[in-house]
Amino acid sequence: MIFYFSCTGNSRWVAEQIALGTNDKLTNIDELIKKGENPSDIIINDDRIGIVFPTHCWRAPKPVVDFVKRLSVPKGVFRYAVATCGDNMGKGMRMFSKAFHLDSAWTVQMPNTYIPMFNLDTDEVAQKKIDDAHARIAEIVDAVCQCWSTWSIKEGGFPRFKSYAIYSSFVKGYKHTERFHLSGNCVECGKCAEACPMENVKIEGGKPSWSNHCIQCMACVHICPQKVIQYGKGTEKRGRYSLLKYLK
Repeated sequence: MIFYFSCTGNSRWVAEQIALGTNDKLTNIDELIKKGENPSDIIINDDRIGIVFPTHCWRAPKPVVDFVKRLSVPKGVFRYAVATCGDNMGKGMRMFSKAFHLDSAWTVQMPNTYIPMFNLDTDEVAQKKIDDAHARIAEIVDAVCQCWSTWSIKEGGFPRFKSYAIYSSFVKGYKHTERFHLSGNCVECGKCAEACPMENVKIEGGKPSWSNHCIQCMACVHICPQKVIQYGKGTEKRGRYSLLKYLK
């Protein structure tokens, strides 16, 4: 069984590719959370269990950590995690493994999506990351099928500083949802509300409004067909990400 959490599509795609290679069942953590299902009630009969998720500021997203802490996994089950990241993950996987014991773990580089801080990768860089991801996923599938003990995490420079100090500032930004605003005409399609994994976006009077349980994934910003959803001033001149653009 593979549990995955995805916001802009990168982690979902990686989870799907792994599932194709391992023939394991896919389960969307986001949907379970929205349905209010208790992770401790999920019955796991498989010999292996994988968790696939995006890296949020050099850590696993809080909803994923909260989910796995309540997941009951029988003894003897092979446990692994795969984190997608724009460049590296710092100490995020080590920290995740304290909440959920891992036998193996990997990072898979995918295109950058956090545009409040960085611009998107160029088309060439984004395409190369996805092309390289195919080979990386093949390695993961092989190791998972053999239940090999592997720790292949790209931590990058200053990993502790990133995963502790910078992450602390990132979390403080959760509450600043007033920074979301519209810079143009909204067509009232509701895609932003549908894309939000936390159900933090509501459509009121035909326009989106943001509540106070945001995780800064920027799914609502990227999904907007008019590109009018902004977060502060940093996103106004930056691109919007679509995975489908790079899939061949």
